[in-house]
Amino acid sequence: MVQVAGAAAGNAVLPGAGGLVGAALGRRVADALGTEATPQAVVSQVQANPEGAKAKLRELDIELTRLYLEDQQSARDMQIAVLQSQNAGWLARNFVYLLGTLVIVAVFAYIGAITFVELSPTGERYADIAVTGIAGGLIGSVAGFFLGGKQRQIDGPAPRTFMDAIKTR
Repeated sequence: MVQVAGAAAGNAVLPGAGGLVGAALGRRVADALGTEATPQAVVSQVQANPEGAKAKLRELDIELTRLYLEDQQSARDMQIAVLQSQNAGWLARNFVYLLGTLVIVAVFAYIGAITFVELSPTGERYADIAVTGIAGGLIGSVAGFFLGGKQRQIDGPAPRTFMDAIKTR
């Protein structure tokens, strides 16, 4: 199942890459469970010790989340270093902002084009669905970079009020 999910995700990002992504994800899960990287071995390991498998997969999830957060922090540290550098030119200091603006403008231009411009005389617009999903992902990526990504709640429920949120920080 992990390989199938990985294959679907890989194909969504880069057509043809799904098998590689699925295999790599399957190997990672098998390594976390301490078994062979075959679907049968993983299933038998999970069936033999469901609670142990759940704990091992939780550790894997925490590790992947840590790597993701380190990657985000690295990007922010890079931007801070450029902004504080005495030798950085105007383009270097503003590149991230220009790129974000370009992506947002391009997505809105695309939305305007698919809304108001007839692209096909027969009315077939199959690519619009796929590209609209990609455009939404781009907007989310830009917003996530500048506003910060949403991190899953790992320890307990989310704060119910603004004051609860302040108290937990």
